[in-house]
Amino acid sequence: MISPPRPNERGTVLLCALMVITLIATAGAALGLIVSTELAVAGTYHASQQGLYAADAGIERAIAEVRVLSTWSSLPSFTSSSSDFNDGQITAGGPDGSALNLTQLTIQRQTESDAVYPNVADRPVWRLYAHAPLSRIAGLATSGTPYVVVWIADDPDDLDGNPIVDTNDVVMLHAEAFAVRSGKRAVSATIRREQAMAAEFPGVMRNDVRVIAWHEMR
Repeated sequence: MISPPRPNERGTVLLCALMVITLIATAGAALGLIVSTELAVAGTYHASQQGLYAADAGIERAIAEVRVLSTWSSLPSFTSSSSDFNDGQITAGGPDGSALNLTQLTIQRQTESDAVYPNVADRPVWRLYAHAPLSRIAGLATSGTPYVVVWIADDPDDLDGNPIVDTNDVVMLHAEAFAVRSGKRAVSATIRREQAMAAEFPGVMRNDVRVIAWHEMR
């Protein structure tokens, strides 16, 4: 016949049970923290990648628009006239509800550029070319997509002394995309206007654009 546990034995069993429960609770809390951290990291990475693709899309759309122009002489002062690429806002709204002051962003773009190029007559002067949510640019019936802003500037190597007139058929584009979780990404490109043979019409030349440089800004 098994005798019942003594009072001190019951206390030991209770203490052990409490320790086991505490360990399980601690392990569960640690696991929950790890999972939530991983989800946050994954969400931030997704937003960052979405922003990068949106910035790329902004550059591609701008290239598609300027490709059809017969001359680029006044392109550095152009603004896109496409309503789906230029929403006409002065203060835009990011996908997370944040306010984007386009005037202030343009000043920031110019300041960053001035830190790279010397203070000479041909120093690039950046102007807003287009800005709109990615959903509007791509014709998507979705919300919460990155907000894309594209600037344009004359290439400083044409040495004409006028930063708002292009004389060598080379201009620079800079796009920034603002996603959720402060996932801003930026891409810059330098493009050249060229004449190319139309594949579908042998012997016929057409306007084309060659990308000289394309890089993600850090």
